[in-house]
Amino acid sequence: MLDVFKKGVLTGLGLVVVTAEELEKKVNQMVEKGKISAEEGESLVREFIQKSENQQSEVQEWLLNTVKTGRERLELAGREEVQDLEARVSSLEDRVSALESLKMQAEKKE
Repeated sequence: MLDVFKKGVLTGLGLVVVTAEELEKKVNQMVEKGKISAEEGESLVREFIQKSENQQSEVQEWLLNTVKTGRERLELAGREEVQDLEARVSSLEDRVSALESLKMQAEKKE
């Protein structure tokens, strides 16, 4: 599920990069035609990039909150909880193995 979100975000970021490149081309054309000054063009591109970066941060924050809320609602275990449970299972497997070994030794003595 998280992969789908990642792909969506990366696709969005790719579109922003393409859009920024297209904007820069259009601005350069406007500068060449004398419709705007070079300084105005640079300002437009910088403003677009700044807004895009701000929106990227907002989208990342929204995405993290959405995933966190979804995980909490579904009561899914986090990475740390899973690692703790894996350690407990491993420990219990070791104990069961040791007890089975003791049982087999006791049965041989009988």
